[in-house]
Amino acid sequence: MIKITALVIKLIIIVKVTIITFTIAGPADVRCCFGSTIANNKLYIGGGATGPVSTDEDTFSDDFFSLDLTVRFSTLSPPNMPYKECANILIKSNAHTLVYAINKRGEGIYFFGGFRNEPRGNAIYVYSLELNEWSPITPDGDQMPVESTTKIVGVTDNDLKTIYIFDNGTMYIYNAFENFLQISANFAPYKIYYYATVMLNADEIAYIGGSTSINETDRSSNIPMNQNASGVPPQPRQGHSASMAIDGRIFIYGGFSGNENADESIAISPMFAVLEYINGEFMWSSPQLYGQLYQFRIYHNSHIFGNYLIVAFGRNLTKHRLNTIDLINISDRNNYKVDTDYTPPGYVPPTPSSSASSGKGVIIPLILLGSVGFLVIVIGCTFFIRRRQHGNVVPNTFSLQKPMTC
Repeated sequence: MIKITALVIKLIIIVKVTIITFTIAGPADVRCCFGSTIANNKLYIGGGATGPVSTDEDTFSDDFFSLDLTVRFSTLSPPNMPYKECANILIKSNAHTLVYAINKRGEGIYFFGGFRNEPRGNAIYVYSLELNEWSPITPDGDQMPVESTTKIVGVTDNDLKTIYIFDNGTMYIYNAFENFLQISANFAPYKIYYYATVMLNADEIAYIGGSTSINETDRSSNIPMNQNASGVPPQPRQGHSASMAIDGRIFIYGGFSGNENADESIAISPMFAVLEYINGEFMWSSPQLYGQLYQFRIYHNSHIFGNYLIVAFGRNLTKHRLNTIDLINISDRNNYKVDTDYTPPGYVPPTPSSSASSGKGVIIPLILLGSVGFLVIVIGCTFFIRRRQHGNVVPNTFSLQKPMTC
């Protein structure tokens, strides 16, 4: 009876652990509308809408984890990628932004906006890279709404001390180093939703694409892409991403044409576009992208690291959320391709010659040591056998006398 009771208890514990495992979001779970940023050679990802897409209320997440970009990995197996879980965000949200910045205490990842579950918490949170913990922030100066009106994207200045958040036609400027928030007196000519943005230099921020309001309920009017640039601009879109490389190339990826819920989403063309600053002017191009696994991706995020444009998670054309990452190799302007094997910057693979020589250096001493050991064993065994043979002979007292004759 006692054994049966113990077995039932064990089964209950296993069931509870299983339920917890499948209800808590993890790094390999599908998600979209999350926040992400790069800090200390790691891609940090947090929150978002997780699980399958349904007509019911979405499941917002508070999980927070990092992807190590200093080691090699394959994108073909998301559960086996070098993810590491960090302290959970203090609220559950999606459509927010995460921004890496410097404050007086050190390095931090700042959380702004989004659509949140109750309790909605503070407008701003900061994650300490040193302490692995989140803290609410109450800035001096102006105040910003706790939630945003769209999926926002934050950018920083070159000193990584000032963060710019654009939402509802308003620019919020947060000085992380001084913990001071200011609302710009200049309002945008119109509100934009589900846009992409990059910091061009210390004085200019580029907001690319998105949609604007026709009325209070319809936000399906996509804003034209930059018509002042030369070349053929890509189709207007929203729900896309933009990232700028060190050389000034701006990479546009994904997006759709339709309303904000992507209920009537239409794939746009091209899925991959490049905006370059050449000879004092902007120029559009739509290069061929080889090895592309997904022809449609929205509500994802993208970042530049080394030779890669990292495109993470999001949704596909059939409204399914993704847990995959595309690695677009941007090292060759004439050959953009998707790699499945990630190689970190500065990685030096071991050469066969050095491996062989090092192997020989180990094998030869082992052979010599084994030979000597074998000889010792043979000599010891021979000595032992002979000693045993002489020890088993019974002395004959007559053997020392002269043989008797007849």
